[in-house]
Amino acid sequence: MRKRNLAFAESLVVSSFRRRYLRELRGDQERPRYEELAADAVARLSVGGVRQLCEILKTERAELRDLGDNRLADSLTSAIRGLDSRMQILDDLLH
Repeated sequence: MRKRNLAFAESLVVSSFRRRYLRELRGDQERPRYEELAADAVARLSVGGVRQLCEILKTERAELRDLGDNRLADSLTSAIRGLDSRMQILDDLLH
């Protein structure tokens, strides 16, 4: 039961990060702060949670491409790469 509660709690945090990434994507700032979000996500989520977040962002990116909004999709690609690179560094440190 506790393991299921932890998984549910992490899924809520993943959803929160999804909203934060999308808010940053559509924000008024010149450059989105994806690196800060990636650092926070890697610090707060498990490896599985970060992978889940990446998959969600990839789905969002595909939807943006389908809508023809390539600029926002490219921006989201940058966010996904930031998460991937941080995960790779973490993986290298752990092994």
